[in-house]
Amino acid sequence: MSHVIIRGENGRRHEVDFGEAEITVSFQASEQTIELAIEADDPDRPSHRKRFALANIPRHLFSKAMADLARQDRQAGKSPKT
Repeated sequence: MSHVIIRGENGRRHEVDFGEAEITVSFQASEQTIELAIEADDPDRPSHRKRFALANIPRHLFSKAMADLARQDRQAGKSPKT
């Protein structure tokens, strides 16, 4: 079950629960940011009611997180899945 949870600056929690719906994930990158878009395939919902999540992350932080994950996998003896 896919879901996204964020807590806004005002402290409120926002959740997108995709349930068992098929999801589409797209990934865009520029020199400064990485954008990750996740959208549920909800053919019965009007476009303004579709479930989605969009994250824009500074590229250097995303790259660091991926390198840290690869390092942890290597230290644990895990090989990347292909």
